[in-house]
Amino acid sequence: MSRLFYALWPDADVVQALQPWVQRAHACCGGRPMRPDTLHLTLAFLGAVEADLVPDLVALLRSPRGPGGTLMLDRFGRFRGPRIVWAGPSAVAPWLLALHQSLWRDLAALGLPGPDDTFRPHVSLLRKAGDGDLSALAPARPIIWAAHRLVLVASTPRETGSYYQVLGEQALVSA
Repeated sequence: MSRLFYALWPDADVVQALQPWVQRAHACCGGRPMRPDTLHLTLAFLGAVEADLVPDLVALLRSPRGPGGTLMLDRFGRFRGPRIVWAGPSAVAPWLLALHQSLWRDLAALGLPGPDDTFRPHVSLLRKAGDGDLSALAPARPIIWAAHRLVLVASTPRETGSYYQVLGEQALVSA
């Protein structure tokens, strides 16, 4: 069964810039590196949803959204429970928070419950990571990401990792 999520999808230059970060994190913590084609920043994780709701979820990508903007990925972090090592911004850009809130308002109108926790924007680099010392990974320079693509993705888990299919997309214009 597929799980659905909305995400910012990076352009090829950002994916390329993230690859050394994935390699450094893996050398430090082990675990399973994320494949380049799976790097993204989740805005709304929906989990498994009824198939008849998918057309409405795709249609949300035709709703006007605020402008996109620039993200500065400048730190590493971890979620200990799921053993994820990630890259993210030190501060949440106002445009990103507004986009996240706008999307969840529309999802609530479809009857989907909002998130249980605080929005912590990040790009997962490793899954099943060990306890390596992330302070050794302080980036020399941040990665600047001009976010242009909001996508709805279906994630299908397999033995070798999750595989993604983009179901719909919306272009974001820079502010």
